[in-house]
Amino acid sequence: MAAAVVAICVDPRLSHELIRVQVRQRLDRSGIRADRIFILNDVGGNPGPNFLNTIQLLTRMREPIVFCAVLHHDDCLAAQHGLRTDLPGAADRMAAELSRANARPPVLTGHIRTQNNQLLWSDEPEWRYVPFTFGPGAPVSSSGQDPKTRASKGAAG
Repeated sequence: MAAAVVAICVDPRLSHELIRVQVRQRLDRSGIRADRIFILNDVGGNPGPNFLNTIQLLTRMREPIVFCAVLHHDDCLAAQHGLRTDLPGAADRMAAELSRANARPPVLTGHIRTQNNQLLWSDEPEWRYVPFTFGPGAPVSSSGQDPKTRASKGAAG
């Protein structure tokens, strides 16, 4: 068995189930196989005692850690009170603790939109809706002419 470990904030508005689904999708896109995904909570999403204890448990179980992530969210009370480590610092701490445990999985970062638990990975572009058009300008009529141009020509002639 292989494990993925993800650190998030203790905020009760964050849904482990919704985040786990999005982490699984990222694992699939990355070609990483993890049998279990551990979503860990600590203040501000900082890698703390919960993370350290989980790493120790997985090491003792000889379960390889194949993926890790630190995810911060946009409406974090810990951040508002100065208790959240900056995202690069949290990822560095996570990588250092993993290295001490002789584990070297990729450590990713991302942001969670608190309102809907949408996960945005730092290394992926944000998905946006962009309407598709068949070219610049107004729609073309069935005759192949721009209806606005045809109407103006008819009025002038």
